[in-house]
Amino acid sequence: MNDAIFENFKKFLHKEGLKYTSERKIILSEVLKRRDHFDADELAADMRTSGLKVSRATVYRTLDILHEIGVVNKASLGHKHQHYENMVGRQHHDHLVCLNCDKVIEFVDEEIEQKQIEVCKSLGFEIKRHTLQIFGYCSYCIPLMKDK
Repeated sequence: MNDAIFENFKKFLHKEGLKYTSERKIILSEVLKRRDHFDADELAADMRTSGLKVSRATVYRTLDILHEIGVVNKASLGHKHQHYENMVGRQHHDHLVCLNCDKVIEFVDEEIEQKQIEVCKSLGFEIKRHTLQIFGYCSYCIPLMKDK
């Protein structure tokens, strides 16, 4: 499966007139190992800690490319910067984000998905991808917030 992902990545880069560099290949390889929500700076720092030399700018640009081809999902999760997550072998899901502890809870709800499709169709909008993030307080933080 990973071979096909690397090949698709290489073809996309070629089509866009971009080079398939060793840095980009390393970034894709590292992203495919992850199962968490991460930002570009975290990924770059983790790679440096592992002894992998990749520029921060290349990490940012490559993550945007990986988002475009569907390898990663991108969402703000309530922060001023983007978070990413490896989507290879995973189904689309949405997020509940705790405003107190930053916990992210993933969920899938087919009724919500269907309703979004219906809304787009009724408004003549062709959907390509979407993210749904609901902000509030997790079950652990609700009692803490009532004490404030």
